Amino acid sequence: MIRTLAAASAILATTAACTDDTIIQPVRELRSISVTGEGSVSAVPDLAILSFSVSSRAATAGDAFAAASRQMNSVLSAIKEEGVEARDRQTGQVSLSPVYGRDPERGFQDRTRIVAYEATNSLTVRLRDIESAGEVIDAAVRAGANGLDSFRLGFDDPKALQDQARIAAVQDARRKASDMADAAGAALGEVLTISTTGGGYRPQAPMMRMQADMAMEQAAPVIEAGEQDMRVTVSATFRLE
Repeated sequence: MIRTLAAASAILATTAACTDDTIIQPVRELRSISVTGEGSVSAVPDLAILSFSVSSRAATAGDAFAAASRQMNSVLSAIKEEGVEARDRQTGQVSLSPVYGRDPERGFQDRTRIVAYEATNSLTVRLRDIESAGEVIDAAVRAGANGLDSFRLGFDDPKALQDQARIAAVQDARRKASDMADAAGAALGEVLTISTTGGGYRPQAPMMRMQADMAMEQAAPVIEAGEQDMRVTVSATFRLE
């Protein structure tokens, strides 16, 4: 028992000595500010992406498929004559399905009675010369395309525009953070975190108008490309000094 009390006394004495020699400093809380920056760059699209389709009905599946294939081959030949390269032509959907009749009494589709077959082929085309889009559409329709399923404008290489928009977004974030820090009586320090929270562009359907010259048999649409915006959003956190 005496030894235990002596050991405890020694520990207390040592602790007291350490307490006298140690200066406890409070940990300074990290102050920061988080902002969102937006950047936008406008440019004229340099790429048009079109999707044509042909469909044909016949009494038998073979006849329907063969007719659709002939139509698509004709469309493909017409597009080749317009100068569209092989790398910019891609076969899309190829489908064959039965066409059902209707119940004469109830008016509903009768899936037990096949009245025909329908075959559909689609072709996606990329045009690097947007001004030629009207002529390509006209040539495809005249060759047998009975569907223009989609038509959008975009950029062949959007990375350069994305980089510009991203830089603008970071600059916008720093400007906002600096203004807020000044208003709060603080100085803006180093960036702690930064991330992209969204961005890109949405390919838009182009404006099309038909030529109004009634004396002309050809009625190729005129394409208005306009401009598109490349937008990027970033979230950034800065240290406050």
